[in-house]
Amino acid sequence: MNHSEIKERIQHNMAKANLEVKELRVQPDPFTGWRIAVVSSGFAAKSQSERYRIALAGLEELTIQWLDLLTPDEREWAGNLPLDSTLEDLPLWPEALARGSNIPQQVVFPSDLDEDLELPIITTFYSLRGGVGRSTSLAYTGKILASRGRTVLCVDMDLEAPGLAALFGKEKEISNGQGLLSVLLALDQGERPDLRNHILRLSETDELYCLPAGLPDANYARLLNFIDPGAWYREERNPLRDLMQMLSNELPFKPDVILLDARTGITPLNGPLLFDLSDMAIIVFFPHPQTLTGTKALVQALLAARTQRLEQRFTPELRFLVSPIPASKAPEVVERYQHRTVEWISDWLSSLTEEKQFLESDITHFIPYREVIATSDQILSDRETWQNFEPVAEWLELFLPTKSEQRLEAISISDNKAQVLSELQFSPGTAEYQQNFLETFVETELVNKALKPKTPLVLGRKGTGKTAIFRRIMEDDQSSSVVVLSPSPLKKDSFWVISPEGFKAIEQALTTTNLSWREFWTIYTCLACYLSPLGQRRLPEKTLANILEEEPDTELTVVRCIEKLLEVPQSGLLAKDWLSRLDQAFEPNTIMLFDGLDTGFGNTQTDRERRTQAIAGLLSLITDIGDNLRNLKFKLLLREDIWRKLRFENKSHFFGRSVTLTWTQQVDFFMVVLQQALGSASFKQIVDSISVKDLVVIGDYWRESIVFEWWNLLVGERMKGGKSSFTRNWVWNRLADGSNNRSPRALLQLFTAATAWEKREEQKNPYGKTIIRPRALSSSLEEVSKEVLDAVKEEFPELEGLIQQLRKLGRSPFQASELSGGLDEELSLAQEVGLLAVYEGTENDVQRYKVPDLYRLGIRPLA
Repeated sequence: MNHSEIKERIQHNMAKANLEVKELRVQPDPFTGWRIAVVSSGFAAKSQSERYRIALAGLEELTIQWLDLLTPDEREWAGNLPLDSTLEDLPLWPEALARGSNIPQQVVFPSDLDEDLELPIITTFYSLRGGVGRSTSLAYTGKILASRGRTVLCVDMDLEAPGLAALFGKEKEISNGQGLLSVLLALDQGERPDLRNHILRLSETDELYCLPAGLPDANYARLLNFIDPGAWYREERNPLRDLMQMLSNELPFKPDVILLDARTGITPLNGPLLFDLSDMAIIVFFPHPQTLTGTKALVQALLAARTQRLEQRFTPELRFLVSPIPASKAPEVVERYQHRTVEWISDWLSSLTEEKQFLESDITHFIPYREVIATSDQILSDRETWQNFEPVAEWLELFLPTKSEQRLEAISISDNKAQVLSELQFSPGTAEYQQNFLETFVETELVNKALKPKTPLVLGRKGTGKTAIFRRIMEDDQSSSVVVLSPSPLKKDSFWVISPEGFKAIEQALTTTNLSWREFWTIYTCLACYLSPLGQRRLPEKTLANILEEEPDTELTVVRCIEKLLEVPQSGLLAKDWLSRLDQAFEPNTIMLFDGLDTGFGNTQTDRERRTQAIAGLLSLITDIGDNLRNLKFKLLLREDIWRKLRFENKSHFFGRSVTLTWTQQVDFFMVVLQQALGSASFKQIVDSISVKDLVVIGDYWRESIVFEWWNLLVGERMKGGKSSFTRNWVWNRLADGSNNRSPRALLQLFTAATAWEKREEQKNPYGKTIIRPRALSSSLEEVSKEVLDAVKEEFPELEGLIQQLRKLGRSPFQASELSGGLDEELSLAQEVGLLAVYEGTENDVQRYKVPDLYRLGIRPLA
């Protein structure tokens, strides 16, 4: 009897006995016989033998491997039941390979759709044989996508040989019980683990994450025996599908792509990854005859597969990564492998209808052997090593939303340059002192994310725009905000803002009362909300209110008030209650602003230690109560290097809820200077006089073509010299630090200097093609370099000794051995802040360093 005949017989038997069938499941056992489950309220008060006699009448000859005859109440505790299925569409290797012999004519790939797939795009990197760089390719692809602003989650599905975290240099961060194996087993038991505790963040600047397999030890090996994907696809609870649903929708961040690193070979877990879960399968192989038969069978199975996408059952997109192509100087050797690969793939896809045929060159990429990659312990940060993997990233980019680009014809400039130069004003200083701030503030996607009330933490290096975010929120008439802590120049009427001396006094009070910085921040935040112009004067519980009878009106009285409040028993709980009262009085999405933490504690070593402890306490407070406040929202602006060194519980809770201010797009970066240039009425008149069809602004975002045209109008398109280059690329590269980060402050400093230089030069040698000639940029870079170097020395005085040594060397790059000993901490800090970069070698074994152009001119020997 077959599946349908057995079900019909059971339904007939139950109807004959006047028993209603609530649920009926029939499934072939993978070895022999059948699995049967029947649920009926009519089974109540009947013994198992009676139930058997009624339901299975006429089926006594069946071989039954699993039988459940249950009432609905019994169903509640019975656990997983078998699926009602013929199991013909199981995404397991035997069934998938069998289906490969009968590829359906109607094959629908995700690329056949006009609409975008709902994110994330799930991609499996798979190789039938080892040693072809599968994990390395995945790691570089993830890094490239993240560097382009994508949110990427890499998952180590190689449970038998975990190692993906090691490729990112993060293996030591994996703790016992952390990782994919523990998550899958918890899901198998019906639990809902907190995935935040299992995910590693791989980059402080990019949204790049990893779910490691786990920490391979004796217990890991024991637990691995409980992984049974075959059972998951035969029973109603499927931990793999639950995992993908949670990774896609239940993380504190929303991945754009999920990259799955599958185990080599035909292993039980690989089948579901390839034939059920993936939108794209990237097959990594070397075209040796040993791989031909197996890879062909794999491709045919994939062409017959249908993924779990709810919108429509798709065939996974197929891509082929051929690696490693021998680094032979003989072109015929390389061509032999390439030609063989193309022939194989053409044959494997020959069963597709004509309209489904791909160009092999579009879906195939060749990775040449490179010793620097093959011999490295982890993926390299040098972007030059990424180039071979960029086409792989672009395969995925095709499925991610992008903005359309449009190029316009070149435009000309009018002859009122002198008037424009007299009006041009750039604000090269810090945001605290910038004039016409709101008129020139540039909003980008990243900046807008930082402005949102639901983003409590904004990180960035010095000069990347943290205080600009602070001012934008503080001075916005359309939103409500409370200044809790601010840089000194922005204190204005916020007399409660505490200075370094005030924090010293607070630390002494905390020591005396045996309280933590967390209690201080709770009290201090309440005071700021209470005393601010927006404050509703909502008094605290009477115990605290008595202390506020004489309302503080200076920093001194604020500090003394806090000292008294700290002495009250249970002051932390009382302040927490007060904050809840204040929260009810404020308008929704009132932002509590904290800025100036980097310098607000002072610059001595003791001051920095105090700062570290204080900020850790503040962040701990935010993670604890931030989400419980209905109307008040925390917004903390913090320097990136300070954040990296902080150690506190639940730091992972900021994953997906923080923004790191980086300038990774030229169009956004140059908008900063163009927005201020448009403050010149004469320059704006030139811009407005240009006749362009699809003009200029879409919301607050400018088309790249228009930004570059206006840029060319301001400073010209090409630099002049021995080797021409675009001015925008020249500025982009010269203003990058050793970590390839850029500061809008340095850009504005460059244009301030270039404008002054152009005014002087124009009197001697008029130039009518652009407002500022390109040569003004190169002539002004040294001045800017000295300014940014001075800022580094002011912020990090401990680097002075290293800078003096670099000045004596007078060149870049240079051998690491040329530096005097005892500078390990200084060298590490110099790389962290971008003053130095590794030119040759690895992070752990540096052969040569280089000083980026941004600092090189300022650091060269003094005349």
